[in-house]
Amino acid sequence: MTIEKKLPVQIFSMHYNKPTVDFYYPKVYGLSDVYVQQRINSELYNLMIKVTKAVIQPELVTYVTGFYEIKNNQRQVLSITGNAMGDFHGAHPVTVVKSANIDVKTGKNYELHQLFKPDSGYIKKLSDMIYAQIKERDIPLLDGFKGIRPDQDYYIADKSLVIYFQQYEISPYVAGLPYFVIPIYDISDMIVPNSILDRMLMWL
Repeated sequence: MTIEKKLPVQIFSMHYNKPTVDFYYPKVYGLSDVYVQQRINSELYNLMIKVTKAVIQPELVTYVTGFYEIKNNQRQVLSITGNAMGDFHGAHPVTVVKSANIDVKTGKNYELHQLFKPDSGYIKKLSDMIYAQIKERDIPLLDGFKGIRPDQDYYIADKSLVIYFQQYEISPYVAGLPYFVIPIYDISDMIVPNSILDRMLMWL
């Protein structure tokens, strides 16, 4: 019997450098399926472009610096954040973080709602768990907490689902970007079978 080893994806850094943009982004290599590899690299490049554009202010000269972080690279699930900071040489810098959560088998990038069963009540469940953390950590809010969106920003980190919010999305500048760690086991009954989130629950 042949056992397929689920090795981490091989990644190297690419450098995008223009007069006002300096950004490092990831590129995968060594996959047996060239089409999937190209699809993943397209997603990762577009992630860098997305966060770069998000911090640029058209009416101001914006200097953008950016980098990526590998949050998960196991069980054929690749979760990476693109982090960009826009500096206007005066006003508060703007930071934007976005994620790519990719099935290495197919190259598909998943939004949050695609990980959960329809009518599972995942929005209320996750929102309640996050609100409990907001109260416990005494995070200041701008206008209460209305819950998460189906396309809320997230990444996967081993046995945890990490949901986060952008600057000013729910809290003032001083609070930064609030991150909330949700143990996957606590929401396992809501997860779509064989999804990238479900895969993190498997021991083998």
